[in-house]
Amino acid sequence: QSLYKFVPDHCEVKNVNRSLVDMKVGKCYKLSRTELYLNVSFYLRVDIPNNHVGQILITGYQFRSNEYRERPIRFMMGVCSALSSKDFDIPHMLSNSNFQCPIRKGVHYYAYKVYPNATNMPPLIPEGKWKIQIDYM
Repeated sequence: QSLYKFVPDHCEVKNVNRSLVDMKVGKCYKLSRTELYLNVSFYLRVDIPNNHVGQILITGYQFRSNEYRERPIRFMMGVCSALSSKDFDIPHMLSNSNFQCPIRKGVHYYAYKVYPNATNMPPLIPEGKWKIQIDYM
């Protein structure tokens, strides 16, 4: 799978629940037109021992008619399953991190230079401009 080409445009970390996370760094850096990285550093205030306790919701929005509109890419998965997944280029994106399950409160977790690579994306995603939103639940 090498048909996709990523053109980084925007990245942000927002709506952090401070009662659950002590966020030290949550910042995106645009080094050039083609390089956009996410750096995060945090301490959790709660344990995430398994997939039943921590879930993430992934939603895809495609740019249509001058706005991002929700498309049929929407699914939930456990945090631990997401961290160990080989899909969506997760191993590459988390290569500069210390994330592993179980995730414990009070431990310093970090991920630096997080950016997607098009080679491990699933096939048949429609061409166009996309926004991916990841919500922790």
